[in-house]
Formats: sequence, structure tokens, C-alpha cells
Amino acid sequence: MPDRSKRILKILQETVIFSSTGLFVYYHIRQTYNSLYKIVNPKVLDREKHQPEYIYIDDPLYNLTLKLEQDRELKEAVGLARVWKSLKYSLAWKLLWLCRHGNKDQRNIALEQLAAFKNNKIWECCKLAQALDKNTAVLLARTRGADLRYFLPPPIHVRRAALSSELLSYKLRDLIISVQNVNPHHCIQHFIYKHFINVQEQTLEALETDGVPSKPDSFSEKELCILCLDALHHHLTLFHAANYHDDLSTNNLINMGILPKLAEAMLRYKNDPDFDFAVLKVLNILSIHTNLLVDFFQNGLLRELSRLLRSEDVRLSSSAAVCLANLSGEYCYQPGLYLLHPIYRTTKPPCCDTLLVHGLRGGVFVTWRQRDKKFSEPLGIMEVTNSGGSDHVESLYEGDSTIVTKFMDPDVRQVMKDLVESDDEALLSDIDVVLHDVPIQALREPQSTKTYMAHQKRTALIQEEQDKYSYTFCWPKDWLPKDCNNLRILGVNYWSSLSEWLEKCPSLSADIATRASEMVPALAKAGVGAKNTNVVWLAHSMGGLIVKEALVRSAQSQDAELKQLSENTKAVFFFGTPHRGSGLATLPRAAAAFIWPSTDVKQLQVNSPTLLKLHNEFIQTADVFKWETISFAETLPTLFTAFKVPIHFVESHSADLGRGVFYQLPLDHLSLCKPATRQSVVYSMVLDVLQRASSHHEDIPHRYMYSNFERLFSILLTKFIDIFDIVAVKKQ
Repeated sequence: MPDRSKRILKILQETVIFSSTGLFVYYHIRQTYNSLYKIVNPKVLDREKHQPEYIYIDDPLYNLTLKLEQDRELKEAVGLARVWKSLKYSLAWKLLWLCRHGNKDQRNIALEQLAAFKNNKIWECCKLAQALDKNTAVLLARTRGADLRYFLPPPIHVRRAALSSELLSYKLRDLIISVQNVNPHHCIQHFIYKHFINVQEQTLEALETDGVPSKPDSFSEKELCILCLDALHHHLTLFHAANYHDDLSTNNLINMGILPKLAEAMLRYKNDPDFDFAVLKVLNILSIHTNLLVDFFQNGLLRELSRLLRSEDVRLSSSAAVCLANLSGEYCYQPGLYLLHPIYRTTKPPCCDTLLVHGLRGGVFVTWRQRDKKFSEPLGIMEVTNSGGSDHVESLYEGDSTIVTKFMDPDVRQVMKDLVESDDEALLSDIDVVLHDVPIQALREPQSTKTYMAHQKRTALIQEEQDKYSYTFCWPKDWLPKDCNNLRILGVNYWSSLSEWLEKCPSLSADIATRASEMVPALAKAGVGAKNTNVVWLAHSMGGLIVKEALVRSAQSQDAELKQLSENTKAVFFFGTPHRGSGLATLPRAAAAFIWPSTDVKQLQVNSPTLLKLHNEFIQTADVFKWETISFAETLPTLFTAFKVPIHFVESHSADLGRGVFYQLPLDHLSLCKPATRQSVVYSMVLDVLQRASSHHEDIPHRYMYSNFERLFSILLTKFIDIFDIVAVKKQ
């Protein structure tokens, strides 16, 4: 009897606990449901019975196919699956209503919930895509995890044109000729003459024979299209204007139907990275004008941008992020600015802006890559004594798990863990960090208080192995966000050359002062340094001179928006910057005739009065604003030209700013800003500065209209949706 009574009491206790928990959850869900109904218009459920606000699909079979697919899905769904489909579909329409009519915080939550929906059917996504307005679509396109089927594809006439045999290059040629008539430029005229030399004759012959004109040269159709897109990008770069009504070239291209033609081009050469990048460069300039959002939306380009945003190619993801950010009105990124991180939409303002400025013949996607594998491998973390440390290092990976898991008692497990950690300290005391780029000489080096403890050394070993086998083409983008939170990383791109032998446009050549004067307002429009956001610069070679000129101009400006760039700057890294000139600009006559230095190189004359004046002004300004400066110099020559001529680009005395920390590294000029792993001296110093710059930022808390429970409920809702989706699928 006592045993039976205990079992009965236990059953009663469990029943009471489960029933009370169920009532508690039901009560709070009911309360949240009522509060949401106060916010959301109850009539939103009737939206599916009416005509959507905006439909541009012109395929007569589209609605019929959609209706048949919907009927088939509903017939197959039975029981719980059918009920859950109805509930989830209603919730999606409520969230869509919040995206349109809610405040900023409500819209952010609704967008995240819409992007979190999984296992959607085609007809569900298509009906939501029909109802999406342009403002919601552009925000959802930049939200992590959004289903691409939420965005309507290009109209049917664009898709049919993509399947036709008509040459796309001639459509792009017509666009080039149209902007050439509006804003003539000799580069564009030269391009037309070079690649379409017999345009009129071929066109007349084609009209007489009712045929299509043949290709004008030996290039393939895809290569010629890319060249045409580059010509359009070049023209827009030279003649674009901030005001849409003043931008004659863009107005003309929009009237000529450039966006449908670009959508057609992306369909013809889908998943071709080089072609996508050529299209994105044109779209980035057009996206400066936010009034073109409706044209992007109607031509299905938001779907393509959202697809490219998820690309592993840093060129495509950063360009697509710039385009979507411009169209949404979040920021205005001028041509030459690339958003490297974060590429997805965030609700928190950045705590620190990190700017990357390359040097001569460099680029955002070239200069900041990880050190090439062909370069000599870093030594890494090595033992410095003969105590057999390498054998001990191998045992570190499995020492904790094999010993600790034998003991199930928590107290014994903790004791053994403490013993293993103390043993690790003794074993790793003979191991030090010795990297290939360890400085061979340092000046004005601060006293460092950092020491590598046992767990730090173990982490360093693992990180170093990971970095060796996962090569990155942009280490600031891939490494820094892992070690420092809430950064915004921007790359600054400009055209430059080392030799006059290369074909170029004279309009792109500019001196250091001109480039700096263009950079400062462009960064101000992008919100760099706004709202007391700290700024850290990473500059390589001549890029350091442009940064110096930009900061001096910003400090001397009377415009508060431009002045905040210098006021919020915290640190500047100079990688091989020729503060006092470079010997490359003063080569002997025979070598100069062979290399033929460009105008950019001639600005770097040793002890040039212009450079010395800029240097003195920067030192004085840096002292006033108390900027932290870190300089690096190469000690190895760089193999230059195809003949592998060894040239020392920047001597150590010129690379030394004379202020702040200065390091001489056993690297060449091109490898100075390319760390091999995250254990590199260069990366460690950059990370240390960024962490200190970020720690002073006070993060403003976001206050949502919802209560704490409602915010928790929105998170739990996503989990419930995933669970019920799986159950519904299994029921089918």
C-alpha cells in the first residue's frame, strides 16, 4: 500500500505540474495574441481574398498554374498539417502588414520572422511575393536567411528575351552610343571604334537581308558584353551626379531600358562570377538614386541582388550589399566604396568604422588578401628549448577529453580539469610564439602587458592551422568580425598605375590632393565617423599619403559633417607608406626608360616639397587630435615586372613616420599588409587597436514596443514554426 500511494502521489504531482505549466503558457500566449491584435489590423486576414496592391506578372498562365499548385497542396495536406498551413499562412500576412505599417522596431522583428520561415511551398512564396511592396522587398532582400522565392523574377518579356538568339552585345552597344551622344568622351569613342568599327555597314546589311549582324571582332559574345559593361561603368563613373535630375547619363540609360537589359544579361549568363561583377559595377552607380528602387523592383533585380549577396566571392557579396544599402536609403555609398562587413542588414549601429585604402596598382579585392601560399610558410608557434615540446603539443588536443571523461562525478571532474590545466602551463611554458613576420627592428615600441597563457597558446595553435587551410581573399572581412564585434569594414577603391606602358584613361589620373578631396565627402555621405563612431584606417603604400591628405583636409574643414571624420579617428596604420618619397620615382635614366614611371609614381619624388609639407601638417594635426599611428617598413626587395626585377619600393627611413610605433618586417612591399594567419604580428596589432577603439563605444539599448515576454515569444515562435514544419512534412 505505501508503494502504491507513492506512485499515485507522484502521478498526481506530475499531472499538477504539467497542467499548471500548460495553463501558464496558454495564458501568456493568449495575452500576447491579444496585444498583437491591438497592433495588427484584424482585417489583414482578408487581404488574400482581394487583389494584391501591385502585380506586374504579365504571363496569362501564371495565375492558373499558381491556383492548380495551391489546390494540389491543400488536397494532399491532412489533419495537423492542414491546420498548421492555415495558421502559418495567416501569420505571414500579419507580419507582412507589420512590415508596411509598423514602426522601425516592429518592422525589424517582422522582417526577421519572415526570413525565418522554412519549408515554404512555391504557391505560398509566390503569393507573398505578389503582395510585397518595393520598400519591404529591398529590406527583406538584405535580411539573412530570406527565401529567394519571396522576390518575383524578371517579367516574362525579359525572360523570353534572355532565351532569344539576338546578340546582347548590340543592345549594350546602343546604350553606349546613347550616353556618348549625351556626354561625349574620347574613351567611349575609342571603344566603339575599336570593337564596333563597321557598325553602320553591318547593320544596313542585316536589315536588307532580314538577319542579325555578325560579331564585330574575334572576342566571344560574353567577353564583348563584359567589355561593353565596363565601358558603361567607366562612363557613369566620369559623369554621374548626386542629383538624379542632373544626371543626364543615368536618365538617358533608364529611358533606353538599361535595367531590363541588365536583368536579361544576368539571366543569360547566370552564375558567371565575372559577368555578375561587371553588371554589379553598373548597378552600384545607378543605385545611388533611391528613386530608381521601383525600376529595380519591377525588373526582378532585387532577387538577383539577394542571390549575389550570399555569394562566397567577396567581389559579388560586397557589391550587392552596397547596391541594396543604397536602394534602401540606409547609407549612400559612392562609386569606389565597397561594404565588406556587415553585408546583411543589422539593427545596431557600428561601434567602429574600419577603412581600407590600397596603394599603387592595388585594389580592395587584391591588396587585403591573405599572404600567398607560394610565399615561405610562417614558422608559427614553435618550441624554443629541447625539452620535447612538440610531443606534448600533440597531446594537448586530446588530453582534456580522454582524462576527464573517465570520471563522471562532477567534483572529481573539476579536480582533474584543474590538474590538467596546471600541467598544461608547465608543458607550454617552453613554447613561444615565433612568426615569420616577427619585427627585426622596432622603434618607440610601447610596453606590452600581454602574455600568452596555456589556453591562449592552445587556441593559437588551432587558429593557425585553420587559417593555413582556409585561404581568404580579404582577411579584414573574414577575420576581424570573428574577434571584434559590431564593426563596419569599408574598402576604398581608386584607379592607379605604375607605368605609362599600360593603356589608361587620362581622366582617371589625379594627384594625391584631388583623390583626398573626393574621398572625404564620399565617406561623409556613407556616415563614416557619424554619431561618435570611432574610425581606424589601414593604408598601404601611396594609400597612406591619401589618408594623410584626407585627414588634414577634414581637420581644416569648416563643415561639421566633414570635420567629424578627423575628430573621430582613433588610429592609422601605415604599411610601407613613402612619407618622404620613394626611390622608384628617381630611377636612373636607363631604368626609367625601361619602366616608364606613371604620373602617380612621379608624385613620390624623394624629399618632394609637397610630400614634406603634407608630412609636417599631418604630424601637427595628429598631435592635436591624439591619433595613434603605427608604421611598418619592408626589408626585402619586391620582384617587379615580368622580368622579376628586384626593387626596394620604400626605404625604412621613408616608411618611418617619426611618430608612434615603427616596425621593420622581413617582408617585401606587397606582403606587408598580408598576414599569413591570425597569429601574425600585423594582425595582432590591428586587432588590439580595434578592440580598444570599440571598447569606448557606448551601445545604445534598443527599446521595442513589445514587452520582454513578447520579444521572447517572437524568438520561440521561430522555433515552433520549424518544429511544426517538420511535423507537417512527415504527416504528408
